[in-house]
Amino acid sequence: MQADIEAVRVAELYSSHPLLRNMPIPHFRLPTVELDVPVAVKNMEEPQSETAPRGTPSLTETRVVFDKVLAKTLSEERISLKPEQTKTLKHALDRKTVSLTQPAEVAVDVNRVAKELSSTASKTLVSSGLDAETQSKLEQKISELARIEFLKLRKPPTRLQVLVNTSEIREAGPAEVITRIHLKITEEAFEWTCIESDGKKEDRLIIE
Repeated sequence: MQADIEAVRVAELYSSHPLLRNMPIPHFRLPTVELDVPVAVKNMEEPQSETAPRGTPSLTETRVVFDKVLAKTLSEERISLKPEQTKTLKHALDRKTVSLTQPAEVAVDVNRVAKELSSTASKTLVSSGLDAETQSKLEQKISELARIEFLKLRKPPTRLQVLVNTSEIREAGPAEVITRIHLKITEEAFEWTCIESDGKKEDRLIIE
């Protein structure tokens, strides 16, 4: 990320200078660099039993938040439901929630949950007199608001404390206690290009 930010900063400097504008942007290119990084795990936080993998919220948490988002959106859109419609909507969402249940070790896909629950809700609300266009807009609005709220539920994942200094790794013990991280890195060059569309010119920074 830092490399990309610096590349954009240099590109903007060249773009703003009348003499440098048409010159190649300074860069270096990495065809393919493979790194083998040894690390030794020193300590690991104890994961909480109720914490989902990689800090994602549980399906139960997302359902509670979705119900709040749905109620707020219906209120803002001035859509009122009769008791039997509210009951039908709850049952439909309950069934969809059950169908989205995954094993405890599988992380919850919050984007899919937001989309599936929003679709179920909008289809069920057709009985309240919504036309197709309003239904589509409502579904999109609920899905986006729910997704944003779901992301707020994310928790920091379990952290590892590792040794990375060469001297520390040597003193860590035999090779069996060393974890090796294999990375493959590539880097492309950038250049400014001018694109004309509908009579308007726009400068874009693209991969060379």
